Amino acid sequence: MPRKKIKSEKMRKVEEFHFKDPKHQQDLVFKIVPIDSLEVVEHQRKPSNYHTNHLISSIERIGFIVPLVVSEKNGKYVILDGQHRFLAAQKLELKELPVIIVPQRLSNLMMNFNIEKELNIREKSYVALNIYRQYLKENPQLFETEPILTDSIEQAYYVTLGIGYEKEERLRGGMLESIMKKCDFFLEKPIEEALKERERRSERVREVNSLITEIAQKLKEMEKWHPFVYQQILSFANPYKRKRELIEFDEMFDAVMFNLQKAKENPEIILKEEIEE
Repeated sequence: MPRKKIKSEKMRKVEEFHFKDPKHQQDLVFKIVPIDSLEVVEHQRKPSNYHTNHLISSIERIGFIVPLVVSEKNGKYVILDGQHRFLAAQKLELKELPVIIVPQRLSNLMMNFNIEKELNIREKSYVALNIYRQYLKENPQLFETEPILTDSIEQAYYVTLGIGYEKEERLRGGMLESIMKKCDFFLEKPIEEALKERERRSERVREVNSLITEIAQKLKEMEKWHPFVYQQILSFANPYKRKRELIEFDEMFDAVMFNLQKAKENPEIILKEEIEE
């Protein structure tokens, strides 16, 4: 056999190497793939131009030595970790990249944890909602409480907030999280049915958000506004802030709306409230 042919076969073997992760012994594959076969997962956060340019400089100095983490789907490799390295490689016009292929079942879990960079609550909510809709498309009768879903979505209320953010970009999800985490949990319902409930809940969340904004505006007109006024309003409206037990969603939001209506009539009553989580 000619030496060139032997060398070519050896190279093909090197370009695909099977191994197991040291913790759970899951099957992984190291491989060199064409850059055109890679695509960024739709749930990924927006890329940073600064970070991409920094990586371009780094790759030019030391090379592309950190593999992307991907899952294989429909003949393509979906990037789960390494979006910025991929974008830098595109700008450098690289033709092939090293990847580690993980089992498909891990892809949603990895997107949830987002190992590349911590997400803010808006981004977490969008990721959760997109993953939720993916499961809805694949298996509408899957219960929200099934481990495959609860392992993929960090918190149930992120789905509710995600729906809210789609309708209102300026939703104060970070602030509202303090009440959501006490009352909005995974439901014992198929996701096809549960989605309707989450849409209903998102409307209640938006009502609370709107009323808080209205009260804050009144305080501003009265020259009583301060940087923590939104948190103070919600703290006043939340009667369960010192309680640790779980609360029904509508019980929580009925009480919060009732107190917000009182504050709307007399905004100054919230100014004595101590801000608490």
